[in-house]
Amino acid sequence: MFCHMLTDLVISLLNLRQLATFVGVYEEGSFSRAASRLNATQSGLSMQAQNLEAALGVRLFERSPRGVVPTYAGHCLYRRAVEVMRQLDEIAGEMKALNSGISGQIHIGLMPTFTRGVLSPALAAFIEKYSNVDIHISEGYSAALTEQVATGQLDFAIVPTAPKDVRVRASWLGSDREVLMTRAGGPIPHLVPVWLTQLPEMKYILPSQGNARRDRIDAFWELHHLKRTALVEMDAMIATLEFVASSDFATILPQTICLDDLDGSRRSLHPILDDGMTVDYAIIEPAKSELSPAARLFLDGLRQQYAQLREIWQQAIDQGLRDAGSHQDRRS
Repeated sequence: MFCHMLTDLVISLLNLRQLATFVGVYEEGSFSRAASRLNATQSGLSMQAQNLEAALGVRLFERSPRGVVPTYAGHCLYRRAVEVMRQLDEIAGEMKALNSGISGQIHIGLMPTFTRGVLSPALAAFIEKYSNVDIHISEGYSAALTEQVATGQLDFAIVPTAPKDVRVRASWLGSDREVLMTRAGGPIPHLVPVWLTQLPEMKYILPSQGNARRDRIDAFWELHHLKRTALVEMDAMIATLEFVASSDFATILPQTICLDDLDGSRRSLHPILDDGMTVDYAIIEPAKSELSPAARLFLDGLRQQYAQLREIWQQAIDQGLRDAGSHQDRRS
């Protein structure tokens, strides 16, 4: 009740500039960093915050030489403030669409899984329908994409797992099975599933530690006391794929990125059946803004393409399980 009373009062007193100022100080945790972000003076922002606190009769921040920490009232105001800013952003987008149709610019961030497995057909379909939209796409890993979304550089991004960051709003997209990828012609037939806990020690090429998927893979290996004969760390997806195709190193990748290798001509794929060897995908957006009509339509296209790829993969996994049964029967 206190939060609602406080924020209803404050929103009636604030103009949009004051609202943006408060949100900036809250997110940056510092008047100096907020001043740099908002192109304002530190003293000006500090005075605005003091005036707001005086008008409300509550403290919004606890101040120290290291920066500011929101009080309970500050947290309450922030939650409501980002809702208001998002609603205003949505209204502006709707009015613009009514006036000029679907146009403008969109900035999208995708993890490598989606740039290789999902992007191309979704992008082609979008361009055919909405030729007046300028599209900017960035590829990156979770931490970098999350920061770009939080600071408003990207309209949205797709990342593995939802980050714990108050500056972004997350929603679940789907879940992939992890896949063991080796060069073609290995001892295990293409598309036959495997259990990592039953495999001999192997050489692996994986992303660096700190990557969300790498950390989960390491946790799985540690839990089951698994070992590797060699490890190469590489944060370059195309180079990883080429290295696997021409060496005796294996890698572990989400099924979506492996779609182009379903034929098994250069690389062999083996869905991993161990519990916990899956990856969840989250859509993240700035907490204080709403997707533009163009960005929402682009996201809808990515959703549809991802759903189609999941169906294709499920058919491949089902076939692989049947082949595994036949392979076991022949060995018996």
